Amino acid sequence: MHKIAAELRHRELTQEIYNIGDEVVEYIEHLIEAIEDWDDELALDCLAELGDIVEDARVDSGRCVGELIGLRHALVSGVRSGTISAAASGNNDIAEPEQLTARSLDEQFAIDSPTIVVSELAATLRGRTEAVAAYLRELVDYVLDQTDAVARNLDMISLPHLYKRAGESTLIAVQAWRHTVVEAHPAYVRTMRGRNSPPFLEERARINAVVARVRAKREAARQAATTA
Repeated sequence: MHKIAAELRHRELTQEIYNIGDEVVEYIEHLIEAIEDWDDELALDCLAELGDIVEDARVDSGRCVGELIGLRHALVSGVRSGTISAAASGNNDIAEPEQLTARSLDEQFAIDSPTIVVSELAATLRGRTEAVAAYLRELVDYVLDQTDAVARNLDMISLPHLYKRAGESTLIAVQAWRHTVVEAHPAYVRTMRGRNSPPFLEERARINAVVARVRAKREAARQAATTA
């Protein structure tokens, strides 16, 4: 009975590791959507949310991995119990993306003259914005790959360190976008904002509407019960 409970707990914790990684990348994806909408204020809000999520992920992943290590030792591999292999395979299939910075954006999408024509400036700023979004997507793939590797082999890397580094890399990339695009050319950014509404905002609005309706029904039922 204890063995069955341990196996179930092992599955729960392994799934929790995947869930933690999914939540981190979900908030990075929110940033991608904000940047692709050229919405600096929303990007800053998403960055703050990501910071909180990363801190929680570091704590929760450390706890999960610690408990999983104990469980795997307790179940003592597939040699005796035939259930869990002590040396489950884990692969680092995706290399960590090279850090994107303001300097790399300036070099890759240079503005050589202050008298550059509007069309060329627009193309350059779009290039910088697309490059930041592409970098963050690579970071999403990397975080998911590394999280999967740890779920398969707890000795692969440190998840708390992974999520800390992912948060820092995201911050540097967003700051690069703000420095080379938003702050450098605010007038153009204002003309682009709102053309690509982030899907996650629509989903949040839908969820909030459902929650509001449920609360309203509960409140109506409560008032009806008190007046009956």
